[in-house]
Amino acid sequence: MVTFFGINKEVVPLKDLLDDAEMCKKKMQTASALIDGLSGEKFRWTEQSKEFKEQINRLVSDVLQLAGFLSYCRPFNQNFHDLLLKDIWEEELRSNKIP
Repeated sequence: MVTFFGINKEVVPLKDLLDDAEMCKKKMQTASALIDGLSGEKFRWTEQSKEFKEQINRLVSDVLQLAGFLSYCRPFNQNFHDLLLKDIWEEELRSNKIP
């Protein structure tokens, strides 16, 4: 019986180490899967960030056109709307270098 307890004292720490190693291995696999998943998102986030910057640059122009449309175009027909928006206002925005 003494021999069993002596062997058991040596085996238990080794088993604990093996259990810890297995747990670490599972954590590494989970972390690797997460990193792989997020690396694909980096490209999408970068592209989306560029799109947001472009939208911010166009915001002044968009708001100006919308305000003008709501103020001046309401009582007029579609042909006059197109004339104001596409021919007059967009040209005016370009000439003043408003994106």
